[in-house]
Amino acid sequence: MQRKRHARNKKAAPKGGWETVGRLFENSAKIRWSCEVSPGHHGDVDLKRIIEAKGGDYVLINKKPPCRFPGCPGLVTFADYSRVYWRKLETLSDRDEEWWTFNDRRRDELKALGWRMEMGKWVAPKKEAPA
Repeated sequence: MQRKRHARNKKAAPKGGWETVGRLFENSAKIRWSCEVSPGHHGDVDLKRIIEAKGGDYVLINKKPPCRFPGCPGLVTFADYSRVYWRKLETLSDRDEEWWTFNDRRRDELKALGWRMEMGKWVAPKKEAPA
């Protein structure tokens, strides 16, 4: 008997409420952010501050705000480090067409800014020495 595969709703977050910042705060979740471009750009998420600014029903899943480091063109991803094994706060994967479209667009944007990929990592444009 063949199992029927159901299409995932990429806009909807998983059921159970763990995805809202209010629920994450209530459960003392340890959420960290990291930049897609610069490995040194990362830190803990201040859930209380997000709740004050956006409300307790705000969702971090599939959100990719810009990196706050000056001059960094990267986008931030979020992960939950509350358990033994961390998990990304994303529902999209490389099996989804939307994921490929987004990554192709980001690669083109970064290349236009002079960034290049070396050994799977983004490398900043070389700065010219002053004359």
